[in-house]
Amino acid sequence: NHVGEMIFVSGTSGTGKSALIQKGFGDPAANSGYIFASGKFEDKLLSPLSAFSDAMTCLAKYIAVEHNKKGGLSSGGSSIATLIR
Repeated sequence: NHVGEMIFVSGTSGTGKSALIQKGFGDPAANSGYIFASGKFEDKLLSPLSAFSDAMTCLAKYIAVEHNKKGGLSSGGSSIATLIR
């Protein structure tokens, strides 16, 4: 029983890393009821944590949407994603 796991993938741009990870981990995780959040590192941003920030924004948006479906948020949820970014 895992609480959470983090996998880092590196390589040359354009080699299909994101597609491989989404197919290999994202789709199966979603089908099993898990949350899968991913982020891409953008070297143009000059921010070493941009991939982590991107993944946390993805996670916050997912939580906001799910919470909204249950009637929990009245203003959408973009404020949660903005706080993490």
